Amino acid sequence: MAFEFGTIDPVGDVPDPGFDVFEPLAGLSPEALIATARYSASMNAVNTCRMAMAASLLHDHREEDYQLRRSQVHSGQAESVDDLMAMTAEVLAGRDPYEEFGPNGFEQATAEFGAAMNMTSAQARDMIRTGDAMRYRLPLTGTTLACARIDMSRFQIAMKRTDFVDDATMPTVDAALAEAILARDPMSTTRFTTMVDQIVHTHAPDAVKRRNEHAARDRGLTIRPDRHQPGQSRIAGHVPNIDAAALNARLTAMATGVHKRDGRTMSQRRADALLALAHGRQDLDCRCEDCAPEPAAEEPAAQELDASDAGVGPVADKNDECACTCTRCRAPRPTFHIVANESTMQGRDNDPSVLDGYGLIDADAMRALFADATHTFVTAGGRTEPAEADAAAAAAASRYVPGKKLQALVRAGELCCTFPGCNQPVWTVDLDHTQPFDHRNPDSGGKTMQRNLKPLCRFHHRIKTFGRWRDSQDEYLAIGFEAPTGHVYLGNPFTGRDLFSSLKTQPPDHPARQRLDDERVARTDTHRRRQDDWDRNNPPPF
Repeated sequence: MAFEFGTIDPVGDVPDPGFDVFEPLAGLSPEALIATARYSASMNAVNTCRMAMAASLLHDHREEDYQLRRSQVHSGQAESVDDLMAMTAEVLAGRDPYEEFGPNGFEQATAEFGAAMNMTSAQARDMIRTGDAMRYRLPLTGTTLACARIDMSRFQIAMKRTDFVDDATMPTVDAALAEAILARDPMSTTRFTTMVDQIVHTHAPDAVKRRNEHAARDRGLTIRPDRHQPGQSRIAGHVPNIDAAALNARLTAMATGVHKRDGRTMSQRRADALLALAHGRQDLDCRCEDCAPEPAAEEPAAQELDASDAGVGPVADKNDECACTCTRCRAPRPTFHIVANESTMQGRDNDPSVLDGYGLIDADAMRALFADATHTFVTAGGRTEPAEADAAAAAAASRYVPGKKLQALVRAGELCCTFPGCNQPVWTVDLDHTQPFDHRNPDSGGKTMQRNLKPLCRFHHRIKTFGRWRDSQDEYLAIGFEAPTGHVYLGNPFTGRDLFSSLKTQPPDHPARQRLDDERVARTDTHRRRQDDWDRNNPPPF
């Protein structure tokens, strides 16, 4: 038996001397390499599915062995009341009545599977739990993994985010999730996670409450030295999404509050902003040449300083109100974006909302955040062209930069960058014209309107503009990309319009569609007239 490329024998023998393992791939064209990579990804999904199933079945065998060994030693029944009281006292004293039987079936399966797959115990336990969920809680969704419609990472997203759904509701959630996966093209993890959350919000709202309560309890923060980077430490933690969004927005606001000539990167400024918050400050010092402090003159070493001279310059009273306009005295205002239905804001329903970069949040959290927020109300576009609807809208469509409300409408209709697989939050990316804007003659095409705009992060915006990629956008706002190899991908299989029906737009009027609509109206009117004539000519009783 040999592998596809004939490189290594399954028993572990080394390749034949002088054989190049990668030579069969080196001679393939770019188109064939992409096809090979996609085929390999599909086979990997199928194989990881089988591996998880094998881990779960191994656990079944070892648990049965453990139960059999326990029953052979002791049936578990007390022969008398005194024996029952003695066993109860041992349990209350903290002694495990089953410790004499050694590791249980789950522990044995963990060790055996981890050794076979060269995994840590945590990874082996996770694989066993994944296989169990695939067999009993999400069998239909597991089938989509076996068919390579999703990969293992996306199945585990579905598994974790449905963990608080009760057993009675789980079949409904599983069926809805499998149907949504099979009905759509492959999508990025951000879109997939939002789709799973929407299904859980729809079919199991109580699970969302339990998950939020668990998230509030399961918070924590650790700071420890980095094992791989001497002189550095790592910060890791878990906090609820709302608090994380507030902290992230605060760090970004502080990092962007310095001058553009500051030589630090955005990541460095955010790290410095976190340290500034730890020292009780609300702003970040700018390190550009204009703001850098001048080096202090050297003082004689023998000079004695009084305690009152330890500070530099006058110290202002904290209660005094500062009237200057420097950024040091004005804490940057954090900003994050939420998309919600107006009916949910007013309390008429409890539909979930979208917190940009974090996914869905429940209605109560949204209303609390909206209490002090700036609101922008957007509506979906109509069926007609701007020039026919409004002169101001037509003039706006001839400008390169979209207006604020149009930007909000386009971003609210998406969840992230529309390039296949990208997860960049939608409010941090560019808006790209699908049909290029003609700066010399704006009226000739490439209008600045919803049906010609899509969110793209800066990296993919440059790839699309200067690379050999081709993009398209139909009248239903579906965005397609054609790679240089000829492969075609759908960039937005699941969008904000799937969450908020009010954002869905109807396609513009077309003479062909109008003709069919007129014919349908004429047929309906004719049938109605004939029915009215029959009713008049045949009054009751019949």
